[in-house]
Amino acid sequence: MGTLGESPTVAIVDNDRFTRRAIRQVLEDGGFSVVWDRASGLAAEHLVMQTQTRPDVLLLDMSLDEQSGVEVCRSIRRSIADIRILGITAFPPDIYAGSLAQAGAQGLVTKESDRQLLSAIHALLDGGTYCPQVPSVTFSTATKAFTAQQKTRAKDESPLTDRERAVLESYERTGSYKITASQLGISDSTARNIMHHAKRRLGATSTAAAIVAWHERQPKKARR
Repeated sequence: MGTLGESPTVAIVDNDRFTRRAIRQVLEDGGFSVVWDRASGLAAEHLVMQTQTRPDVLLLDMSLDEQSGVEVCRSIRRSIADIRILGITAFPPDIYAGSLAQAGAQGLVTKESDRQLLSAIHALLDGGTYCPQVPSVTFSTATKAFTAQQKTRAKDESPLTDRERAVLESYERTGSYKITASQLGISDSTARNIMHHAKRRLGATSTAAAIVAWHERQPKKARR
């Protein structure tokens, strides 16, 4: 995190390297220190969990390969209260605003306006929120969002993200990464990578063991 006298720190998560490069330039020209950028939401989660690599503001793309930006946001917010999370998207913001606000972010902007991006970061650093394009959605400050996530965490706690669960359940039905990838609209390699992360989260060394571990974690009333 930035300290007194230092430039505020920002990190970027976007699966397009050209976009990351362009945003980095805008931020550095605007006086911010970009501490890192990553294409993977999972890699970003790992970095923000460590205080020495945690930025003041995290810019989070909504359309990532292995997880959605909403899933990454929720995972981070359930563990960290002080990081500000700003969603970024190339699509109409009303598609994501509601779910992102519920996941614990502080705002959402499109990638089209550099000026709006900088204004949003300043607003978050000042303790506010920012999403003027979707005024019907109310975002909360980082601290309030963290508190809200703690209240709901016990009700829907899951070791897997929505995407990981979808891959695991599809593979269990089909026994094929190719079919799973086709059903979920992702590549075969992405399906395999997601399964790898699911196995790691479940503490399993094989896909079969991951499926068993997943079923063992389900409430009895949800089992068939």
